[in-house]
Amino acid sequence: MDIINAFPGYEFVDGKNIYRGTDVGKGGYVYAEPGMYGNIALLDVASMHPHSAINLNAFGEYTQHFKDLVDARIAIKRKDFDKARKMFGGKLAPYLDDETTAKNLTQALKIAINSVYGLTSANFDNPFRDIRNKNNIIALRGALFMRTLQDEVQKRGFKVAHIKTDSIKIPDATPEIIEFVMDFGRQYGYEFEHEATYDRMCLVNDAVYIAKYDNGEWTATGTQFQIPYVFKKLFSKEDILFDDLCETKSVTSSLYLDMNENLPDVSSLEKELNKVLKNSPEDENLINNLKEEIAKGHNYRFIGKVGRFCPIKPGCGGGLLMREKDGKYYSATGAKGYRWLEAEIVSSLGRTDDIDEGHFKEMADAAIDTIKKYGDYEWFVSDAPYTPPIFIEGEYGMHPFYDEDVPFIGPSE
Repeated sequence: MDIINAFPGYEFVDGKNIYRGTDVGKGGYVYAEPGMYGNIALLDVASMHPHSAINLNAFGEYTQHFKDLVDARIAIKRKDFDKARKMFGGKLAPYLDDETTAKNLTQALKIAINSVYGLTSANFDNPFRDIRNKNNIIALRGALFMRTLQDEVQKRGFKVAHIKTDSIKIPDATPEIIEFVMDFGRQYGYEFEHEATYDRMCLVNDAVYIAKYDNGEWTATGTQFQIPYVFKKLFSKEDILFDDLCETKSVTSSLYLDMNENLPDVSSLEKELNKVLKNSPEDENLINNLKEEIAKGHNYRFIGKVGRFCPIKPGCGGGLLMREKDGKYYSATGAKGYRWLEAEIVSSLGRTDDIDEGHFKEMADAAIDTIKKYGDYEWFVSDAPYTPPIFIEGEYGMHPFYDEDVPFIGPSE
């Protein structure tokens, strides 16, 4: 299928894929309307890129063989073992009697399929690469389709909260709009799966959100809400364990703990040294004297490139977590304002009472503030039900009516 004929209006302009006034990217289309939503349908395309390759007949006479691999993986993933046993002349049957083995077969097929797709856009010659493919046309087809789908869903009066390559999240989804998406996908050779329904979701950007499934469990995407302490304290309400009070830090240079808590404060001397180095770099005696005095205020203990640490209360023997670069020391990312000890030492010496939870509480407070930007936090984390908007009749059937001037605050009073 020709891209231009299938998606009228598509243009490649100044190195960008422009379609319907949008740059759809080169690896997958991403779209987000940050906000707080309810009754969100998460719909995923099963094996989008492989199906794009199939519909583009990317491998000529061998495309059918590739399709057979894709169909086999989907059948096994959906536990349609009877169908899978008949494929490839029954050669898959011996691996389908045990669920674990079947799962391993699914993973093996996935690796093979994704490897073939990756090779189609590789920058080196290989049997799967077409030298005319300068724009990752397989990923492009999926991106153009998702951008088209976005317009079609919005045309029917529904919001599109989030699109991420092969998935779409539709708030206040009805069985009719879900069926429409699935039927629309089939027109382009894609099969959607209703992956999940979120009772509520707070979308921060195209890569960060926190959501509650309709069964009451929570899920987080993106670092801010995935931090174990934050996730458990605010959402899942699970017990906080020792591991949740630890952080792994890694650098490309070296990590050090500056065990200087009971040493002289030499910060003013360090500022003076910086001035001297800038204004009088030839004064070697003064520079050496300052360095000698400054050294008395530090006790750097080498850790390595990677370490696991706990924040420690003041006065409990923790050190400043530093990274070294070109002989100078800087605070490690996310470590400033607290003292730290290696988690193994804290655990082995039974010093968990010395852990400073203030570090983690700060992150939890920041997460709460983020959610409050989009709606009522107290309702969001409660068990109170979501009250959907009213539905009205439109050109394509019933759809939710949104008063854009009224902020989302949860259930109506």
